[in-house]
Amino acid sequence: MAAALLIVLGGIIALGFIGNLFFERTRIPDILLLIGVGFILGPLTGIVPVETVRPFMPAFGTIALTMILFEGGLDLNLQKTLAQAWKALLLAAISFAVSMFVVYYALTVGFNISGRYGWALSAALACTSAPIVIPLIARMAPTSMMRPLLAVESALSDALAVIVVLALMNLHGFALSGFTLLQTLGRSLLIGGSVALFAGILWLWALSRLYSQKYYYLLTLGFVFLIMGGVENFHGSGAVAVLTFGVVLANGQTLMGVLSPSWQQRVSKLFLNGQIELHPRITESHSEISFLVRTFFFIYLGVIFRWPGNDFRLWLTILLVGIAIIISREISVQLLGWITRVSARNRMLLTAMLPRGLATAVLTAILVLDNAKLAGPPETLATFSIVATNIWTTLRMLKFRELALETGEVTT
Repeated sequence: MAAALLIVLGGIIALGFIGNLFFERTRIPDILLLIGVGFILGPLTGIVPVETVRPFMPAFGTIALTMILFEGGLDLNLQKTLAQAWKALLLAAISFAVSMFVVYYALTVGFNISGRYGWALSAALACTSAPIVIPLIARMAPTSMMRPLLAVESALSDALAVIVVLALMNLHGFALSGFTLLQTLGRSLLIGGSVALFAGILWLWALSRLYSQKYYYLLTLGFVFLIMGGVENFHGSGAVAVLTFGVVLANGQTLMGVLSPSWQQRVSKLFLNGQIELHPRITESHSEISFLVRTFFFIYLGVIFRWPGNDFRLWLTILLVGIAIIISREISVQLLGWITRVSARNRMLLTAMLPRGLATAVLTAILVLDNAKLAGPPETLATFSIVATNIWTTLRMLKFRELALETGEVTT
């Protein structure tokens, strides 16, 4: 039994690496390969029974969520993205809100699910995936002016989904209303953001003294988990705290730029050797761990997948949600283009970028764990949404690249 487990674990890690190479060579997201492997291991062959992996989901889901948010923060380079930040904020807000509303009404027709869990599930399905968008846009449209905009928008979209879903789940005993939700969100954002800003500055100072020691990345990761748990315990937004903490760590030198020269000198003296920049080893190590978590989670998604069979209502919901995601993205991009005068070519690129990913999978799984009555259909819906949106995005991006090659905007 132990030998078989080791073989499966080693094989999964190797497949994750192969999937990443597959993505680099073919530009087809490795998510599709990983979910397919999970489907073979679970429903198709029964090598990994669903009952075996489900008990690990609560802890694994929380860890995966924390890792996503921290990575999103570390990937946000404020110096490179500030010029497009307001457009990215606008697109993230419009796209997320429109998708959430349209998907919610698709769910009410298909699943007949409404109320708190209906809105939470629609929020989970409304976010684009930064770990897919960022490398895909880098390979398919490396010179596009929309590249920083899409990077920031996808990171914000993931964070928005996590914040809204967790806020809705915490509304036990309260009547669901826009005012209650905004009040809860406002309080949790204020607590999370304030704690993270202080913690980020404090940890940059600590890291300047820890770089000569071993294991400072693991200590940083432990501090991230402390922030997530501590802020959530005090009814703040752990999601915002972890994301903001990552942004502060990755942009220490940029944030110093807001101070006057005299204050910059005073502050830099507090750091050992004036070391404010984050050591590259932190981002490199976190990228490795995130790769591992991501690989296992998508294979898990394939393992728990259930084919709809003759379930007409589930097929109808999958179709309606798929249409809702595409239409809502089109509406959002057209609204952005109307407000900010985005060109037709760039609008084509923006509408193509709607892949769902790890945040959708993790949040759906957490919702199912919070309410056992939801088990089954929402997970199948999430898996179909992830697979379908990634295929759609890949096909649209291949078409975009073909047009760009014809006009000489990119080279092979």
